[in-house]
Amino acid sequence: MLILLGSCSVEKNTGLSRNYHNLLSRYNIYFNGNESYKNGLRKINKQFKDDFSQLLPVFKYEDKNIASSVSSDMDRAITKASKVITLHSITAKPEMKDKEMTEKEKEFYDRPEFNDWVDDSYLLMGKAQTLKHDYFLAIKTFKYLNMEAQDEDVKYESMIWLAYVYGLEEEFEKAGEILESLKEDEIFTKEHYPFYYSVYADHHIKQENYSSAIEMLEKSLKYEKKKENKYRYTYILAQLFEKTGHEQQAYKNFAMVVRMNPPYDMTFNARIRQAESFDISNENVAELKKILRKMLRDEKNIEYRDQIYYAYGQIAIKEGKKDEAIKYYKESAHASVQNNKQKGISYLSIADIYFEVENYVPAQAYYDSALMNLSPEYPGYSMISSKSAHLNSLVSSINIIEREDSLQLLAAMSPVARLAVIDKIISDLREEERKKKEQEALSPYSQSDIYEGERRLNRQLNQSGKWYFYNPAVVDFGRNEFKKKWGDRKLEDNWRRKDKTVLEMNISDMNMEAENAQGQGEPVEKDERFKRDYYLKDIPDTKARLLESSEKIEKALFAKGSTYMSDLKDYPMAIETYEELLDRFPENSYLLSCYYYLYDMNKNMGNSVKTGYYESLILTKFPESEFAQMLSDPDYIKKRNEKEMEVYRLYESLYAAYLNEEYARVIKECETALKIYPFHELMPKFYLLRAYAIGSISDIQTFKAALKEMVDTVPGGEEKLRAAELIAHFNETVPELKAEDEKAEAKQIYNYSANEAHLLVLAILEGNTDMNQLIFNIINFNYDNYPQAEFTVNKQILDNGVKLVFVEGTGNAEKTMEYYRIFIPEKTIKGSLKNTNYKAFVISVSNYNVFVEHQEVSVYEKFFNSNYLSPEVSGKNRQK
Repeated sequence: MLILLGSCSVEKNTGLSRNYHNLLSRYNIYFNGNESYKNGLRKINKQFKDDFSQLLPVFKYEDKNIASSVSSDMDRAITKASKVITLHSITAKPEMKDKEMTEKEKEFYDRPEFNDWVDDSYLLMGKAQTLKHDYFLAIKTFKYLNMEAQDEDVKYESMIWLAYVYGLEEEFEKAGEILESLKEDEIFTKEHYPFYYSVYADHHIKQENYSSAIEMLEKSLKYEKKKENKYRYTYILAQLFEKTGHEQQAYKNFAMVVRMNPPYDMTFNARIRQAESFDISNENVAELKKILRKMLRDEKNIEYRDQIYYAYGQIAIKEGKKDEAIKYYKESAHASVQNNKQKGISYLSIADIYFEVENYVPAQAYYDSALMNLSPEYPGYSMISSKSAHLNSLVSSINIIEREDSLQLLAAMSPVARLAVIDKIISDLREEERKKKEQEALSPYSQSDIYEGERRLNRQLNQSGKWYFYNPAVVDFGRNEFKKKWGDRKLEDNWRRKDKTVLEMNISDMNMEAENAQGQGEPVEKDERFKRDYYLKDIPDTKARLLESSEKIEKALFAKGSTYMSDLKDYPMAIETYEELLDRFPENSYLLSCYYYLYDMNKNMGNSVKTGYYESLILTKFPESEFAQMLSDPDYIKKRNEKEMEVYRLYESLYAAYLNEEYARVIKECETALKIYPFHELMPKFYLLRAYAIGSISDIQTFKAALKEMVDTVPGGEEKLRAAELIAHFNETVPELKAEDEKAEAKQIYNYSANEAHLLVLAILEGNTDMNQLIFNIINFNYDNYPQAEFTVNKQILDNGVKLVFVEGTGNAEKTMEYYRIFIPEKTIKGSLKNTNYKAFVISVSNYNVFVEHQEVSVYEKFFNSNYLSPEVSGKNRQK
């Protein structure tokens, strides 16, 4: 036995040793490693969930969460492959007889490796590293195989994998070179074609070269034999045809997917996409609708009804029936109980229709709703967000105008007529509330239907004229602001859980309702909207208030026109708005700008009469303005530019002086330039150069002060960013500087007022938590510890992503701090926050408004620690 084992050592290269190590590698070590790899693949296929609303990925290997779940399988595969390579590699040369070797023998003798399974083990290792997302090591492994592999099939497969990994790392040039080289390789065999062409298709998809991806995917399908890959690639091919505008080919490929009998979710989505991609001139629309109706009736599709209604909407769009499409998109949103993404897509489709026909008010409401349901990763999210922001600005201006117009109309009425109008508004609102509650009772989740009912009611009430308090724009805008802040209310097992995300939770109101239900008192109206004073308090009933109201309208009209002109590029509406501003306020504060914008837009639209009219007004009323000089002197811009070059030459000379270490001169002349050219575009550069010069002859604190002065003064740009980066670097390396700055800033912007109403705030800086559950736990805490108190629990998300939950109604500083001390140790609340980085603090109402504007938790934390938690302050509060 010892002799036999000795003869099988890797140090000896005999037929027996080669057979032994090949046999052991193949059927033991490599086999087990490959089984672990395949087990990991099965897990990936099981866990991966396709998002059929997006272009499907060619491969399922790219999800980071799934990669971590198969890490142990891949590690085992790598360990087994390493064992083959380390323990069973045979590199020793075989002993040859003393005779001249044949070509075949010579080729065998020159082999660098005599274990046939070493190449396969390297390949297995590289594939496992890829699925584990260890791309750096995978690239090294595949590159080694590319250079050293003896097995041509292994070599070619490793090259394809290498191209795939380069694509994952977005090194598309390297990936493309490998794929092109394989295309021209005559030895490259057809058995590699399915994987090769699918990787090539993936390569093009990642670069959005969809036409080239179609070509490659069609070639892959020609050679692909696995059923799962065939229906997946066919589905992706159909999606690519959609993206490239070839809807008939898309329709046919989706039909092919259905005939391949894939899993139900793919079959369902293929049918839906068929309906969306059909060619109205070639396909039977009635038959498609019949299929969709059948799908609606199928109980298996209850959770997919939102997608079916959406498909109906897509058909209506192709038929040119926009109103019908809107109806179906609303049905889709209503049916999306759990699929927020589909709800967002449905809202987005409605918004796009309204935007296309320049009906901006409802477009704003639906864009806003879309953003609340779509994730930031959704394609085009930033563009949707930008469009929504522009429309928010527009709707805000419209609301101000209509509100102030309505209030001025009330002011002009007799007291009796005024009260009659207000009573009618209150009566209509009560009826609206009654209908809303009826609908909510029938379907707790049908918020979109309730909203639509309100719109119809408002439209009916609004038929006689544009009256602010009935304006659907106001209802939609306010509702979306509310929903953005607080979310939807969901059905739960009892009222307490049902109300866990409502705007406020007033425990004393419930007690009062219970007393009223028992006949112990008359109902007390809590909703301010149902009181006359709610409407009377803002009526401009004096000259000063009327002037203030008119100024709001004037400002809003100008802002409205600017949004139409600059953001929406809707010149006709912009012209109409600016002309309305001039008509209503002939001597408004924006007169010159209005004239020039009207001149410029009319010129662009070819209206020579209006162009000449506004040009004449600018020249006669504002002859000294820059606009007038531009119109009267064709060379004005050229002359101004020549003068501006003096500034550039000055900066260049000071920069040269800085390089020559003439720091005193640089500081002095930069300060002079900043006084002479305070609004010039080079102003940030002068500031930064001055700061650098100061830093060259001063300590870090003085240098940082100069940089901070620049950051506080300069509006934005690369220079400000650079200064901010330097300040951040100093704060990181010298923390005391940051702490001093924050203390100084806190002292400057916050004021301590012990008797003012205070809030308790939880600021969640990092991590995820169920906000609804957190609010629910706080409400429970309040209910258990303060059953008679009138606390409200609200939430808000700051622009920097910090999530706030705050409790109102706790009283002044002393009482709120008492609440704080009981609140902080609460275990259920701590449990909701265990996976987060959060801060808890007490803040006055006025300071909260400042905090929301500045959004720096660490700055307020310094103020809180100094004014609320320090021993002296705590002692004073206890004495009080």
